[in-house]
Amino acid sequence: MKMRAYTIAFLASVAASGFLPLGGQQMESSAAASGILPLGGQQMESSAAASGFLPLGGQQMESSAAASGILPLGGQQMESSAAASGFLPLGGQQMESSAAASGILPLGGQPIKSTVNAEPFDVVINELMVRPAPVRYLPDAEYIELFNRSAKSLNLKGWTVHVGNRYRSLPDITILPGGFLLLTHEKNEELLEKYGDVVAIPGFPVLAMGGQTVVLRNETGMVISAVNYSDTWYGSSFKSAGGWSLEQKDPFNPCGGAANWTASQSISGGTPGRPNSVLKSNPDTVPPALLRATVSTSGSIRLHFSEPMHPSSGWSPYSYNIEGAGRPLAVIPSAPLFMETDLFFNHDFGPGKDYYVEISAELYDCAGNFTGDGNRTARFMVAEAPGPGDIIINEVLFNPLPGGARFIELYNRSARTFDLRHILITDIVNGKPGTARVAAPGGYLLFAGEFAVLTTDPENVKMHYLAAGPDKFIMVERLPPMNNAGGRLAITDLNFNIIDEMAYSASMHSPALADDKGVSLERISCSRPSSDPTNWLSASRSSGYATPGYRNSQFSDNQKRNPGRLSVDPDIFSPDNSGYNDVVNIHYELDKPGYTANITIFDSRGRRIRRLANNHILGSSGTYSWDGRNDANMLSKLGIYLIYMELFHPDGDTGSHRQTVVLAGRFRE
Repeated sequence: MKMRAYTIAFLASVAASGFLPLGGQQMESSAAASGILPLGGQQMESSAAASGFLPLGGQQMESSAAASGILPLGGQQMESSAAASGFLPLGGQQMESSAAASGILPLGGQPIKSTVNAEPFDVVINELMVRPAPVRYLPDAEYIELFNRSAKSLNLKGWTVHVGNRYRSLPDITILPGGFLLLTHEKNEELLEKYGDVVAIPGFPVLAMGGQTVVLRNETGMVISAVNYSDTWYGSSFKSAGGWSLEQKDPFNPCGGAANWTASQSISGGTPGRPNSVLKSNPDTVPPALLRATVSTSGSIRLHFSEPMHPSSGWSPYSYNIEGAGRPLAVIPSAPLFMETDLFFNHDFGPGKDYYVEISAELYDCAGNFTGDGNRTARFMVAEAPGPGDIIINEVLFNPLPGGARFIELYNRSARTFDLRHILITDIVNGKPGTARVAAPGGYLLFAGEFAVLTTDPENVKMHYLAAGPDKFIMVERLPPMNNAGGRLAITDLNFNIIDEMAYSASMHSPALADDKGVSLERISCSRPSSDPTNWLSASRSSGYATPGYRNSQFSDNQKRNPGRLSVDPDIFSPDNSGYNDVVNIHYELDKPGYTANITIFDSRGRRIRRLANNHILGSSGTYSWDGRNDANMLSKLGIYLIYMELFHPDGDTGSHRQTVVLAGRFRE
């Protein structure tokens, strides 16, 4: 941790002092001795030159500090050759004079070969310029910046950089401790060379807008660094539109994801070849958790973790156990992000039985945090095929806040278990499936009575709303297209057989809302049809306007009925979106199915306010809901209202029923 704190402090001080990193440009002898060039290009005094680093206050250091250059972590004095280099290797080792001259070896210099093998995260992906235009003060050029956070000089010959499914090899180039290296297309070399050392790569892969996985591997294929970036990481819709890079905050939190990356704060739009503008200590102190397990084949399962695990973590078969199946024969972690691992058993898992896999040895994440005792067991079952209505759409956020993420919540209302990798979520266009997405490409077991939230950015949703635990969220690359004004969604099996379908629109929101942006649409009853527009209402204000991963704030499955044919619940309701009695539920129970009904709401003066049903064919029982809106979609006035139902049956039977209800308001202090 001393090395970590020292390095971040060093980089931050360089950024604050206005010095350029080493390498590239020719320095005067006094500046060459110091190893860091002032931005103004002026020669430093011999005392600063001898020290190798200018104090932030600009004062001259004592001769002992001048002789040492920068005090090593261990507190020992450096040799004069290290003082001349102007940069202390974190391990306190002396560098050769060729390294002293540049800090990072220029492409035209003599290569310094690594004498040690690279370990994961010795070099990290540190900055990404995904969308350089419209340009600010940097060139119109995509780049990937690498940073050597280790104490080792590393030669990158034979290393590869992967962007999506394309990769390119790196040339014979060495990156020194604390050094930066820019990777870009060969056409951009001259544009970027003034910012530091550049590797121009023919056919450099394009960094995709929206998000992609970028991976750095060494010559043996080992993953050294991996980043799965997203547009939401910018934290600003303005900056994500172009001209700004994504920067890593803390290089010692290499798997921090969205919490450790953000848009550059530099006026230039990025900081290629120098310390990031957002550089700060941002440690990961949260222990990793085993979120869930899914069945891959009859004899193998896949474990899903809450965050990337360290590539050197416990991948031994002795680290896992299943009661009744024992330990796996083999364990294969899923590179490059290491958020999943596959276990293979000499055992066939049968249907209808609960299994529990346990991590019997502590695994650790990229930052070295070990799993806790409460995060080391996961339940799994062999999944079945769902039928119509087994899984339902339960909540939809189709019009998110600016910079927010949409989500779709599913609910398993059956008594069986389903794997969402066999489920599609799609929009419906002209009565047919449109753009279909697999609900959980990596697999997700949805147990009876449980919720699952599909979104492109779980952390973003959790930031805006009180949400359930991470095991309820499924990160998908894309959701089906959703229009802010409205549309239709459906869930199907892989053969496009409809399991559930619903329509959504802005008009279905509560009339009490001044603005429905960032407010989800919740299902009221799981037993009523998804196609019933009165079965949907805005999430309540008291819930924070969404309830991802747990029971809806507007949930009501009260089937209470009087002996008569019509009843209401509650008798008094207040449609103020408070989450308490926001709608009145109108229950009917008939002596036989097949009736056609008209349901109309009248005010106390006998004027028609709202027609809830017009020639609807009813079953033997069911429910309608009224949210207080009139036919003009405006909230009705406070008062007493009459609910009137007319019934007509093909065999000639008719009938009518009446119930009164009070639309009330809350007193405000």
